Amino acid sequence: MEATSPDVETILVERPRVSNRIDAKGGPMKILVATDGSRGGDAALRLGARLASRDERPALTVVTVGRPADGEPEALQRASRQLQERGISAKLRHVHATSHATVPETIAREAERLRAELVIVGSEGRDTLQEWVVGGVALRLIYLSRCPVLVVRAARRRRPQAR
Repeated sequence: MEATSPDVETILVERPRVSNRIDAKGGPMKILVATDGSRGGDAALRLGARLASRDERPALTVVTVGRPADGEPEALQRASRQLQERGISAKLRHVHATSHATVPETIAREAERLRAELVIVGSEGRDTLQEWVVGGVALRLIYLSRCPVLVVRAARRRRPQAR
């Protein structure tokens, strides 16, 4: 192995282990999945369900964010059906955003309230210019959250091939 100069920093990255993770208090890992019913949100839900299925007592919470007048969104109802099909129990919540709070701020606040150890969100995989101009919930949440945020990219739709 080569010797490195003193001004070079070596960073070791380990693959995280999330299955059967037990927290310091002896309970399961608390996972919050935020979904809006988009392809990215569905991908986040599938991964959250897969991680929760590896635990005997999953502590999975699925949230959607909206205004008080929205009622229970279709995304939450669909998430409930998908989790029931997999035999996974989860808390389902529609969180009301305040007039001055953004969706990422609301998700971060809910993660703190629940003492979540991991937040999973989806991304539609916009290009860099769109992300810079429009911004993204996932990107903002990474900066706001006090716990790790796992961003799941939705599978790209295949375009029909020209003949």
